[in-house]
Amino acid sequence: MSAEGKGKLLKIYLNENARYEDKPLYEAITQKVLGMGIAGSMVFRGFEGSGFCCVSCRTHGLGMTIGKCQPMVIEFVDTEEKLNAAVPIVKQMLKSGAMIMQDVDILFNQA
Repeated sequence: MSAEGKGKLLKIYLNENARYEDKPLYEAITQKVLGMGIAGSMVFRGFEGSGFCCVSCRTHGLGMTIGKCQPMVIEFVDTEEKLNAAVPIVKQMLKSGAMIMQDVDILFNQA
């Protein structure tokens, strides 16, 4: 993917405790999709969320998780073609959660 221009952003919402085979799901998805040559990714841990894995996910106190889960978001940026190829693979790995894809303007991209 060129450093600047039109692209897509694929966001995956999931539970921190979700697993795929012997790994955390967020790690397994990230490794699988990056292995497809996707340009970039980022994984975020949320403080609070609802609707994707349980009634309510929440972090209490100074970064300590109380409850059975904590929300996570994985973001991938690349071309629509590459991300569309990743979608069925991610769908197969997800037991619960959500995915969205958005248009993005890549203004700067340097490693």
